[in-house]
Amino acid sequence: MNTKTIFLSITILITTFCFSQSTDLNHQIGISLKASTNGLGGDIYYRPSKILAIKAGGEYFNIKIKDKTLERFVGDAIDIKIQIPKGSNLIYDSDGRFKTGALTMALGYQPLKALYFTVGIGKYLFASEVTGTPISDLTFESHNIPNIGLISPKISKEDLGNFNITINPSNTIIPYFGIGLGSFVPQNKSFSFAVELGAYYVGSHVLKATMPPGFNIENIDYGASITQEQKDQFSENINKEINTVIADLNIKVNNVVNEINKTIKPYTFYPVLKLTMGFRVFEFRK
Repeated sequence: MNTKTIFLSITILITTFCFSQSTDLNHQIGISLKASTNGLGGDIYYRPSKILAIKAGGEYFNIKIKDKTLERFVGDAIDIKIQIPKGSNLIYDSDGRFKTGALTMALGYQPLKALYFTVGIGKYLFASEVTGTPISDLTFESHNIPNIGLISPKISKEDLGNFNITINPSNTIIPYFGIGLGSFVPQNKSFSFAVELGAYYVGSHVLKATMPPGFNIENIDYGASITQEQKDQFSENINKEINTVIADLNIKVNNVVNEINKTIKPYTFYPVLKLTMGFRVFEFRK
């Protein structure tokens, strides 16, 4: 039995139990505001019995961080540096974007006045990305060409393009379980307050690195002093060397990415600390 089936079974059992309770309670509808480690948001709730309520809503948080902002905190430039053998380092200014949140539906079961349990399911909105923008041209090892002289092959920063690192979840539909102190929704009063600790089961997160799209031999500039005929005559060895550098660099980057993915694979739960305030809007008898 998979995780989704287990949570669905629990939800059905709780719902059946709660609807078997006394039906003399006025049904209530209201809103709930929340702030958590998964974002800020709100819910609409429906309370059909004393110990059961259903919430549907969302939470969201999005922040973009410039390298200049990070510099103010760490006191140094935050750059992505890629070592190029026998050439200049590939250096990028880095900007980061972090987004988290979820569209959720949750069922709350409150057996005691100040204690409740909640189960639910959500649409996970997590995404994280670091983008590097080149700050200088990429130069390779210089070569002394007969009848031409010294040439320094390079790729201009305009042709290189961006370097990207992304972290995305393997699952986007995620179950949730939590325990709260306070009231899941208002009970005797028209408002409620609660502190909730829970976790989403998100599976593993996957890191992916994308090399600069312009990092290839077609973008190499040999300088104005060399003609196309001369470039064709001597470029074979140069291109072979540069292709080797590109291939080796891709292997190294992929090896690092694979190691990181192995390290983060066991961390399949996303912990959540949540503060909620509920407000009863109206009530009615069924």
